[in-house]
Amino acid sequence: MTISAVKPQVPQGVTTRLGWREKFGYGAGDLASNLSWNLVGGFLLYYYTDVAKVPVAALGTLFLVARLADAVIDPAIGVLVDRTRSRWGKARPYLVFASIPFGVVGVLTFMVPDVSDSGKLVYAFVTYLTLGLLFSLVNVPYSALLPMMTRDSDERMQMGGLRAIGSSVGSIIVTASTTPFVAWLGAGSEQRGWTIATTIYSVLSVCFFAVTFLACKERYALPAESEQVGLTAALRTLWGNRPWKVVFVYGVLNFVRLSLVLGVTVYFALAVLRAPWAISVLLPLVSGTMIVGGLVAAPYYRRFGKRRGNLQALAVGFVAWAALYPAEGAFPVFLTFYIIATLAIAVSMVSMFTMVADTVEYQQWRFGTRHEGLLSSGISFATKVGSAIGSAAIAYGLALAGYRAGDEGGVAVTAIRVLFYGVPLLLVVAQAVTMAFWDLDGRHEEMRAEIDRAAHAEKS
Repeated sequence: MTISAVKPQVPQGVTTRLGWREKFGYGAGDLASNLSWNLVGGFLLYYYTDVAKVPVAALGTLFLVARLADAVIDPAIGVLVDRTRSRWGKARPYLVFASIPFGVVGVLTFMVPDVSDSGKLVYAFVTYLTLGLLFSLVNVPYSALLPMMTRDSDERMQMGGLRAIGSSVGSIIVTASTTPFVAWLGAGSEQRGWTIATTIYSVLSVCFFAVTFLACKERYALPAESEQVGLTAALRTLWGNRPWKVVFVYGVLNFVRLSLVLGVTVYFALAVLRAPWAISVLLPLVSGTMIVGGLVAAPYYRRFGKRRGNLQALAVGFVAWAALYPAEGAFPVFLTFYIIATLAIAVSMVSMFTMVADTVEYQQWRFGTRHEGLLSSGISFATKVGSAIGSAAIAYGLALAGYRAGDEGGVAVTAIRVLFYGVPLLLVVAQAVTMAFWDLDGRHEEMRAEIDRAAHAEKS
């Protein structure tokens, strides 16, 4: 993309305080993304198995292969962002030009035709794979935009909180309204209900991406020419960025857990709780607690730091989630522990976005290049890999248990309980172990000062 030769600069020795219009505009980007992506995470597997009647035994492989296939493209998209020169900057153009096809394919994904089983599988694979690629084309630049907007760590945490809030609002809209929305819009035809509902979500998604494009500015991006290194060399510096590797592993584990919980909750409410209405209670709470997490994250991490703060939050989340199984028969008690667990884990999730921005400063301090696009592609990559593993685990687990649409007993219910209770606990432990290796707390001012001194020395 070479529309214009305008080059964004990196002002040294000063940090810009952002207005609330720009901050909320940035948060609107994750609202846009999650209106489509959380629909996929929360309902696509159910749509495939119970509406489109795609063979369940093949869905695990479909999710795994499609997500891993498009995940490997993310670093290339990150490099593309780093090399982009346009009148709108390096990241912002993609929010407009990629969001429209992203919305269109989002609708097509929930329009599996009534053909043979093999035809359904081919259609599902192509649309799901294409949707993931287009998600990267908007989400990698969107993530890369944060370190380009401000260098202030507190501002970044605030922006990360607003991003989490935007994500949560989108998720709440989707998870709370989709089931009744589809029934109402379909008027007897479930497929028609899904088509109209996804069309509405997609139009809203494109509009909110436009808000982010118009509201946000790039201030701290190196000129595109200075990022003109080969992909192999760029990946080599990426691998040398130890904090980035911590964030990446942490992100993969987080999205495996999140994808697993979102995907299995529908089956858990129907087959274990035998309360379809619980879908519109439990799923929105995952997102609702993210709003609270986004609001408290900045003061919380300012006090405890990201390493200690995350370890504390994950510990609380583990204990509360472990208490869910014995409380299964008493829904008010179950719901109390569920809210505590999801709130604690939500707080830990908010920090992930700002940790990526921290690794950009480390990259410049350590290697002299920022590579915002390449580094931020880690979040999209982690989302894809995590979603692939989480969704595949549900599909494989259901297939091994012999699940059929409408099952409410037997081995399938046991498998659903294991997926809902046990696996998330193991993943929270793995996240805590990973977070123990984070070591950038308290080093931001030191790195920024050295970067500015090096820049002044180069000029003189």
